[in-house]
Amino acid sequence: MSNYREERRADRAAEAQQRLTAEVEIKRLQAEERRKDAEARDKRRRAQDAADAKERAAKKEASRVRRAALVARIVSEAATLFVFAVMGAALIASYSSQLGYFRGHGASTLEAILGAFAIEAATWAFTALAARAERDHRPTGALRAGAFTLAVFAGVLNFLHWGDIIGAAFGVLAPLAAILWDRRTHPSTRTREDRATARAAKRRTKDRESTHKAVAGVARSLVLADYDGNLSESEAWGRAWRIEHGTDVLGMTPELRARSVASARRFRDAGEDGDGFSPEALAVDALLSDLFPEGEDGGAERPSDGPVKKPRTLGGIGLSRSGRKARKDDVEPLAEDDMAAARKLYDAAPAKFSTPSVAKLLGRSHQYAQRIRDAVKDEREGH
Repeated sequence: MSNYREERRADRAAEAQQRLTAEVEIKRLQAEERRKDAEARDKRRRAQDAADAKERAAKKEASRVRRAALVARIVSEAATLFVFAVMGAALIASYSSQLGYFRGHGASTLEAILGAFAIEAATWAFTALAARAERDHRPTGALRAGAFTLAVFAGVLNFLHWGDIIGAAFGVLAPLAAILWDRRTHPSTRTREDRATARAAKRRTKDRESTHKAVAGVARSLVLADYDGNLSESEAWGRAWRIEHGTDVLGMTPELRARSVASARRFRDAGEDGDGFSPEALAVDALLSDLFPEGEDGGAERPSDGPVKKPRTLGGIGLSRSGRKARKDDVEPLAEDDMAAARKLYDAAPAKFSTPSVAKLLGRSHQYAQRIRDAVKDEREGH
């Protein structure tokens, strides 16, 4: 019996311990849940605070931008406000002055009112039409001229009515208002550099046409004859130069070409007949003397006190004084077949006739091709 009671007590104690453990675990879980809920609420609160702060900053920035835009607009339109002020003052002063002028010269009140109103209304009508034409990218010259003319006429009437200082002030006020409004609606986009460039280009064109009158006349005829207007002035000038002077090289004329050929011939003659060589030619001559020593294969002898007695070719250009043996390409006779081929090449394209082109055509060395080129050029240009 005692054992049964002890077992019952043990069971009750175990059950009590289990209940206590369960209660502690439940309280722990509840506390953990409350902690998590508190953390979640705190996180949501912080997120909401951040979003609110961001929204307030965005609103503040938008308000700042609107204020800045308003200030910028006021500053940018300050000139317009002043122009409107001048226009209002000019309108009132001109209307009253013209009304008094017409009445003082025998017009009735109605006639004076209508006359003054018509002048002022026409002036600002021309001004408004010019502004609209500017927006529509249409010509504005005639409309602006009409506005200026009527403004000056109104100023004259103002001066005639008042006279003295008041008349001068009111006389200047009317055209001044028109000028200010025109500057507002037709601002100039050209800088000082642009205007200077335009003036320089205009002077250059004038000087070019006065210097080359014949070419200018032909170019003008070509431009006017172009039915579709696709021919530019520069293209027309190039064609006119070719027609007038026979070359596409602008600035070159037959006279200048003849002077150039004569100068080149005199230069070659001076190199072949005289002893005055440039330092560059002497340096090349010394180099070739080192490469081809004197006395080899019957080279010309050089006296100890002067140049060689018989100059030979320096690299194929007729300026050498060294005693080396002349190359075959420098002394061999020019073949008639090679001369004939070179003549055809020159006749086909004189401007492209050069030593490399002749060498490529004949398949010969540079020295021989240069001798052929010089002979053909002397033959053709000497006629």
